[in-house]
Order: sequence, then C-alpha cells, then structure tokens
Amino acid sequence: METVSVVERYGGQNGRSIEWDARVDKQNSLQPIGHTQRRRSNQFSLSYFKAFFMDVFLPQGYPESVTDDYMEYQMWDTIQAFASSITGALATEAVLKGAGVGDETATALAATMTWLMKDGTGMVGRIIFAWARGTQLDSDCKKWRLVADILNDTAIMIDLLAPHFRFIFTYLVCLSSLCRSIVGVAGGATRAALTQHQARRNNLADVSAKDGSQETLVNLSALMCNLTLLPLVSGKLTIVWTLYAVFTALHIFANYRAVRSLRIDTLNRKRLHICVRNCKGGVLDIARVNQLEPLFQNPTGPRHFGCTLQHVLEQLPHPRQYRYWHADERFCAQLDGDTGFVALREDAILEDQLRAAFMVEYYSIFNQPCSSSDFDKFREGLAQMGWRLEVLHLDFDEWRYSVKKSR
Repeated sequence: METVSVVERYGGQNGRSIEWDARVDKQNSLQPIGHTQRRRSNQFSLSYFKAFFMDVFLPQGYPESVTDDYMEYQMWDTIQAFASSITGALATEAVLKGAGVGDETATALAATMTWLMKDGTGMVGRIIFAWARGTQLDSDCKKWRLVADILNDTAIMIDLLAPHFRFIFTYLVCLSSLCRSIVGVAGGATRAALTQHQARRNNLADVSAKDGSQETLVNLSALMCNLTLLPLVSGKLTIVWTLYAVFTALHIFANYRAVRSLRIDTLNRKRLHICVRNCKGGVLDIARVNQLEPLFQNPTGPRHFGCTLQHVLEQLPHPRQYRYWHADERFCAQLDGDTGFVALREDAILEDQLRAAFMVEYYSIFNQPCSSSDFDKFREGLAQMGWRLEVLHLDFDEWRYSVKKSR
C-alpha cells in the first residue's frame, strides 16, 4: 500500500494546519497511520497572533468570503471612526458644560428639558429623513455615506460652539441633534447596503457582526486616547479647535478614500449612464466605472422612472423628443430634452427596467434611438464584465399601467 501525507489548512492560513500520514488501500481509501497530529506555529509567534486577530475581527473565510475591496474600505473606515471618536469626545464635554455641568447656578430641570428637546428633535428628524430619502440610500450609498459624515462633523462643530451662545444653547443642540439624526439614518442604512455588497457567501450577518467588532475596538482605542487627552486640553479653546480641525480633515479624507475604494457591481443611474456613454467601445469593467462615478454631481438630467403613463403622454412636444412605445412592449420610454420618463406595464420584469433606462440614456447621449441589437450587445457586455444584472438600483417608482379594451 502507498503511504501519503495529508495537509489540511484552515481558510488557507499557514498558521493553522493539520498534517497526518495515511495509507491508500486497494479500494483507494485513506487509512490514517497512528494518531492525528496538529502542527502549528508557536503560540506566541507573529503568525499565531495574526490568525487569532483574523478569527476575532474578520468574517469567516476571509478573503474569499468578501469582495476584493473589503480590506481597503475597512482600513479607511477604521481611520475615520477613530478621528470621529476624538472630535466626538470634545463635543460631549462642550455640550455637558453648556447644559450646566459644573455650574452651581444651573438646575437639573433646565438641563433635563434641554436634553429632552434635543432628543425629540432627533426623533422627528429620523422619521422625516427616512421618509424623504430612504430609497436613495440604496442606489446612491456612496454619496449619502459622505453626506452623513460631513453632517456628523457639522453637528460636532455646532456642539463646540453652543456653550459660547448660552442664550440660544437649546436651539443649537437641537440643530446638532437634527444633523445627527440624519447621520444615524443615512450612516446605518448605507452601512447595511455596503455590507450586502461585501458579503459574498450569503454571510451578511457575519460581515455585519465583525464590522461591529472592528468599530468597537476602534472606539476602545479612541476612549483610551480621550481619557488622556481631555484633561490636558479642557478649557484651552485654541488647542480644542486645532484638534477639531486636524481630526475633521482626517475624518473627511478617510471617508472620501473609503467610498472611492468601493467597486460596487450593481447598476445605479450614475453607473448606468457611464456604461452607456462608453458602450460603443465596449462595456467598461466594474473598477473603471466606479472610478469614474461622480459622488455628488448627477451626470444626467431629471429622470422619472416608474411614473404614470398619463404623465408621460401629457408631456408637451419638445424639439428634442424621443418616444418608444409599442402595444406588445411592457414599458413606455420617452426623453424630452434632458428629462427622461419611463412608465412600466404591470407585468414588466427587471430586464424591462434595464432596457427602458438604456434607451433613455442612449438617446440622451448619442441623440439617436438604439436598436434591439445595441441593447443585446450591451447586456452581454455587462454580464461578461461581471456586473450583477439580477439586482438593479435605478430608483423606479411603483406606478404600473394596464391597457384593457373598452366595451
């Protein structure tokens, strides 16, 4: 019988392995020889601590279980979270001082009422913002991730200013709470969207949990720094504002680099427009499109996708008007100048949404209607480049039409 050596590695990590000898019998089965032996690096070696750290803070199966942009994004996200924790501690001290902590003339009731009004403003703000912008947090998560962090820095600045304007202190902390309410909704929702993007083995919960562990570790590190830093800078306005400026700049820069590192493989309106604009030379790859995607500027005119058919047909004639509608089609697409409209029939499927949006963007860019072969070639190019076409973030509304013959 032939003797072989079997090596088993956990997740491809060299620091965790099992090696054992076996014989191959006539039935081509393995028969272990002696006891199974675990061969691993010294418990206090660098590779051991690296493997332990990865187990605690990274999703199981990393890096195969997440997207290629995971580590770069998490690195910049860690830096921005640390910077935000430092400035947040400065703001907390300022708000407590403004609320009367350490002031013998202040009353507990006044501080409580201020805090209740601040919390109430934030609650109302969360509801209104989620209603007004909820659907955009999926499709334009990069933009809203940045907006959330900029608003967070704005809220901290307001908190730092508030103690110096006692006569409007309550209004200022309510305003900062309103900003933070938007931060909470936008930050949490976009984090969920990005976790869904990063999870590649249906392991969304694991990726989310490990992200929470990473954030907690960063906050603990920032806590230790704050315990040392705050007693040294308390009451020294020049140093406080200098620290705020430095860490805010770091916070915004790290957030910008974080969202720029993302390579999202689903189409939103911006990424679709970029793909269509370059489709005659071949569909661009995912990394290139994400690199070209503007974070704030909208490269297209207004788009009314999923609107009523009546709204489309009632549009006044325009010198640059294009309409595509046939009785056997499940959608009606129209472009008036730079404004695009798409109405969907009640039996429209996801491919109809992509095709209708493609027609609008194609005419908007090339000033000529597309053919069926143009769309087929475009769709095949998207699939070849790895774009996920089973998920679209084109922000279609819920209106659907049906046509019935009158009696």
